[in-house]
Amino acid sequence: MTTQSLSEYKWKNRLIVVFSDSEKLEKQLYEFKNEAKAFQERKLIVIQAAPKTSRILMPEMSGWQDSNLYQEMKLEKKTDFEIILVGLDGEVKLRQQKLLETKKLFDFIDSMPMRQSEIQKHN
Repeated sequence: MTTQSLSEYKWKNRLIVVFSDSEKLEKQLYEFKNEAKAFQERKLIVIQAAPKTSRILMPEMSGWQDSNLYQEMKLEKKTDFEIILVGLDGEVKLRQQKLLETKKLFDFIDSMPMRQSEIQKHN
């Protein structure tokens, strides 16, 4: 994990880090909006990383902020939008500069060995 504040989520949660404060952020959140249960099942937390401060957007949670996350997880290219999926192990699993469809996200996560193990344990 790149930052101290994110290390608390290692082995507990998968993280979606969205680098944006543009209208694309609102579009991405709209895509995720009706999937709260599926996000919870997959242990997903959505974080907005912005130049001055970063905050958790889903699940709604107040109090958590990080002023270094944006700089420490530098964007690959200069862009107004980038999204990163961080796995339970703290490693970056997916990085893209376009909106992430929930179906693609869930299919990707559900194909991971750790998620397959979670599904088997749940059944």
